[in-house]
Amino acid sequence: MRGAEKELNGLLEEAILGIATGIKRFVYSVYRGIKKLKEVRNLVFFLICIVFSALVYLLKGRILLLQLPAFLGYALYYVLLFVPVFYLAVLGRAGGKDFTAAFMEIDFKGRDGQYPYFCGSETADKKLIYFFKSNIPVEEWKNRKSLLETAFDCTILRIENGNSKRVVRVVTLPGDFRIPEKINWSDTLIRKDSGVITVGKSAQGEITFDLNRVPHVLAAGETGSGKSVILRLILWQFINQGSRVYMLDFKGGVEFGIDYERYGEVVTERKRALQILTELEAENAQRLTLFRNLKVKNIVEYNRKTGKNLCRIGVFCDELAEMLDKKGAAKELKEQMEKIEGKISTLARLSRATGINLILGMQRPDANVLTGQIKNNIPVRISGRFADKTASEIVLGSTDACNIPDIKGRFICKMGNEMQEFQAYYFDDETMLRDVFVEVGDMLTKATGYEQTAKTTQKETEVKPVTNPYEGMNQEELEKVKEAMDEYDLNLDFF
Repeated sequence: MRGAEKELNGLLEEAILGIATGIKRFVYSVYRGIKKLKEVRNLVFFLICIVFSALVYLLKGRILLLQLPAFLGYALYYVLLFVPVFYLAVLGRAGGKDFTAAFMEIDFKGRDGQYPYFCGSETADKKLIYFFKSNIPVEEWKNRKSLLETAFDCTILRIENGNSKRVVRVVTLPGDFRIPEKINWSDTLIRKDSGVITVGKSAQGEITFDLNRVPHVLAAGETGSGKSVILRLILWQFINQGSRVYMLDFKGGVEFGIDYERYGEVVTERKRALQILTELEAENAQRLTLFRNLKVKNIVEYNRKTGKNLCRIGVFCDELAEMLDKKGAAKELKEQMEKIEGKISTLARLSRATGINLILGMQRPDANVLTGQIKNNIPVRISGRFADKTASEIVLGSTDACNIPDIKGRFICKMGNEMQEFQAYYFDDETMLRDVFVEVGDMLTKATGYEQTAKTTQKETEVKPVTNPYEGMNQEELEKVKEAMDEYDLNLDFF
């Protein structure tokens, strides 16, 4: 008996909850219908319903005298009498989403038991932007993003506060929208502004980043994800923008093959890599001193103020682990790796404004290789698909890379706290590489071993050496220099 009573009570509770939910939905639909009476057509139909309802009221006696049972006569009378209300409910549900019903389905409400109130919408390109008034924190909206997408039948691109903490702005795309699975690269996409790089397309548009603001990039992904292709895509834009490039390839020069040697130096030995990084460390020190003396904050401002062409320098490493993985290495080799790691860490910290950019690739992210000192100073993270959650955590700080579709060239780009899934442009060496005639800018120091090629023009200006301003500094002093560079970043003035 007790079991039957519990089952009966459960059914009653469900019935009461269903009735209450239905009433709430109906009232909300009427409210939305009232708001739509601003349109002339809707108002005219509503007035017609009012007239009809008045006639029903006047003809009440005749309706009740119809050859119908008494309760059916009264039911028909009240249904006809409240036609204007039913019209408002139908009008409120037409031409839009029933957000209250959607929030009810996923039990998304504030501590006061109130569901978010729909304030309106606007369109921008293919995007539809919804505005809600709610006392639910925006972080909780973000945590429930996947459930909200299902309830709204859409793809949510961004959730953020509107003009106050109580207004939430939800940027969406139709649920059937799909990012293309292959997009061929075109040289028309190369930006004229030095350091502005384009890598692909997301649901929100093109994925670009400005190396004057976010100076270093980490690209990671399993074999077949397209990581090396995206590195060469970025490299090609550096070349066409007149930058000086160094390509560190410890897979025997396979990734940056013979065809790339006409654009810059391809390095396959750690000894030469250490020499280059040491020279760039000295170049960076001289640039910092020069910028400070001229009271400029970055390479763009320096070139604009002086009319000179100080070159941007890109250091590309296809597989960082091959260069820095110390496991099982002999003592001498391990010492060499530690020196290289130190140089990379110094450049990552102190070359934010000087135009020396690190573009690092990793196939198997390892916390012992990608140290916190290096990773924390790389603001742009591009990750392909990973089956290993730990690898995704190392690169993105989350397991989102494990959920990327198994599509070659599909990545997640993380800049700051924002992450976007995108399809990288497909760059084919055989059809895309060509002769490039550009002027490579100047350096302050002499770059040994960097040979001039027939396909690019470049010039070097040797100046008197300047004392390295951070030579011999301890870790605490270096951190102070880094903080000073952070202050520069807060006041950058770019084109």
